[in-house]
Amino acid sequence: MKQFFLYSFFIISFGLNAQTSIELYAPAYKGKYALLNTSEDLVSYANTKIDKQKIDSTGKCVLSINTSESIKTYIYIGSTSAILYIDPSTSKYKVFFPRKEKNSKMIKQSSVELLFDSLPKNDLNTLILELNFRIDDFLFGDSLKISRTLKQDDAFKDSLNQFKKVLLKEYGPIKKKYFHQYIKYSIAGIEQLYLGRGTAINKIYLFENYINQKPILYHNDAYIDFFKLNFDGFFQTNIRLYDKIEHAINNLASATELDEALVNSPFLKDDTIRELVTIDNLYSAFYKNTFNQQNILNILNQLNKQTKIAEHKIILSNILLQINSIKQGSKAPDLNLITFNQDTIHLNNFKGKHIYIQFFTTWNQTALQELKIMEDLYKKYNKYIEFISISLDEQEDDFIRFKQQNRNYKWHFAHYKGENDLLKNYNISSIPTYVLIDEKGLIEEEQAMSPAPNYPRPSIDKTFFYIKKKKEPKNSRVTGGKSN
Repeated sequence: MKQFFLYSFFIISFGLNAQTSIELYAPAYKGKYALLNTSEDLVSYANTKIDKQKIDSTGKCVLSINTSESIKTYIYIGSTSAILYIDPSTSKYKVFFPRKEKNSKMIKQSSVELLFDSLPKNDLNTLILELNFRIDDFLFGDSLKISRTLKQDDAFKDSLNQFKKVLLKEYGPIKKKYFHQYIKYSIAGIEQLYLGRGTAINKIYLFENYINQKPILYHNDAYIDFFKLNFDGFFQTNIRLYDKIEHAINNLASATELDEALVNSPFLKDDTIRELVTIDNLYSAFYKNTFNQQNILNILNQLNKQTKIAEHKIILSNILLQINSIKQGSKAPDLNLITFNQDTIHLNNFKGKHIYIQFFTTWNQTALQELKIMEDLYKKYNKYIEFISISLDEQEDDFIRFKQQNRNYKWHFAHYKGENDLLKNYNISSIPTYVLIDEKGLIEEEQAMSPAPNYPRPSIDKTFFYIKKKKEPKNSRVTGGKSN
């Protein structure tokens, strides 16, 4: 196969350092919060919040970002998200955020496509949308193209090489480094999927043309998608090294021994590539239960201490945070919420007491019934247990109206204000959900029992009774007198 170099010409990237504004029109989400996030890394996809604004009564708000680099961002409204590439050469975006219907009982992430108003011809979003359309047309434009794609014969290879030349001619004059990287690794993805990764010759071709002695593009999604798929399941599929890999993980729990096993692969001679492949495969294996989970966690912790690569340190820190979050014995993710009474909620404020958190909505009848039971539990146990109810209502006004009508509920109430990280940190997928945190700020029950019995699970009342009993001063018998 002929080699194809999209970087055969010099690319000048824009070096602007100006503010980009996003004028968002979302009439279906009036009164809700819009968040602009980006991924701190593209392996764990940990979110970093850039801006948050409330959508006004006309359905509008303005988000902003300062960057001199092209980056992929996400606009979140509640549990719905949309992708927006920020191009520093575009100072203003005008976008329409369409409504996505959701299951009323589930808190699941869904996605929509933004509609743009007057998007510049050479904006990154325009170019990527156009490129993806061209790729779809090349692969599936008509029955002849579909047949050619499925056969993956010489005719397909020749047409792919011709397609590369068309892209080079069309986009070569455009001076956007991020976009040319995106093109290169989108094409690599086609070759990866349709020419196959199974044969030795194809593995070598993909590695030599797209990975070996090439910069690792940590912040380009097309590159990272290609890289991850290229080494997907590397531990399990590498028959020659599998026994050594398994021994290093399951028997020794050693990052050093695992590295010594992997360095024997001809694809992992480079220290940086090898470490990134190790991190990604351990991360994937942890959730697939293909190796000892605790040993994987131990090795990830070892790598986090040993790595000299800043990007890998970020990835490892985010992976460890995800793995360790919201499970029994782990540190509870902090809260930063303003209550209905305008107090600020932080978990550190309640150290020394258990904390019972309810995630609810004001339209969920189960939650409303359980709030009535929580009122009784609060009266019985509030000396020893802090109660917090967090509203996930899409409209904050619905929560405010509800609380004004239920002032008899005396514990902490707050609206989540569209903070999707809160839902992710506490793994909230349905409502109502309850979490119990111990007096040290550690998760005691990530899926705690509810105020009402839910067969076969009993009410949380029994748990609260024993917490109270443990903390109450023990009665002492005085000689010649009565028990205190």
